[in-house]
Amino acid sequence: MKFVTRCLVFAVAAFGAVGLAAQARPNFSGTWIGVGPEPEIRELTVKHDDSTLSFEGQPDMAKRTFKLDGSATEMSAPDGKPLLARAAWEGNALVLTIHFPEIKQDIRRVTWAMDADGQLVIETAYLGGKPQPPTKQVLRRR
Repeated sequence: MKFVTRCLVFAVAAFGAVGLAAQARPNFSGTWIGVGPEPEIRELTVKHDDSTLSFEGQPDMAKRTFKLDGSATEMSAPDGKPLLARAAWEGNALVLTIHFPEIKQDIRRVTWAMDADGQLVIETAYLGGKPQPPTKQVLRRR
């Protein structure tokens, strides 16, 4: 009897894990509005398909497009210096890693995910250089 019970528990756990792995990744397309008393991002417009993520926002967020296969996308810093960005899925979160070739170092890790309420959560970790606390932006779909 114990053997049968263990087999059933294993089967349920295995099928549950397969079900979780099979869940669709979120699609971030749409217009998003910053939540909170003073959101850093007031409005963000996103176009997202299987191969790319494009966004632009207010205030002062120029349009950016990233390939989602982990390949490098060239971009530039506000001071004009070249940067490389790579976007890839880690589970159901999309992670953008910003690399500064001049110093051969990753400088930002930006994670996009949906919370349980369907809000877009963008967390930025600052890597290397002068220590800075991470930031978190929460946006709701318009």
